[in-house]
Amino acid sequence: MSALLRMAARWYQEGTAKELRKYGLLYQDILNEFHPDVQVALSRLSPEELSNRNKRLKRAADLSVKHSELSPEAQAKIDVWRKYLPLERAQEERLERASYKHIP
Repeated sequence: MSALLRMAARWYQEGTAKELRKYGLLYQDILNEFHPDVQVALSRLSPEELSNRNKRLKRAADLSVKHSELSPEAQAKIDVWRKYLPLERAQEERLERASYKHIP
């Protein structure tokens, strides 16, 4: 990968992380819920993790409506890149099912 592309990717990731931290969200919280892989991954979450996700989304909506942000101390504790959705497994299964359709 070229140095310019790596620099642009780093800049984008830092900007995205900053905006997500303002509202207490994780990157996987903002993925399209209507994508088949995301739907499958969400259905496989534990009730506790699903509840945590819903709380993060509600808090973000509340903060947005109030034109407010989390405190800097709370923002510092958030790792926006933490993965909690089993997306890789859902994608692998979808691709495997698609490959079976091509078998005569």
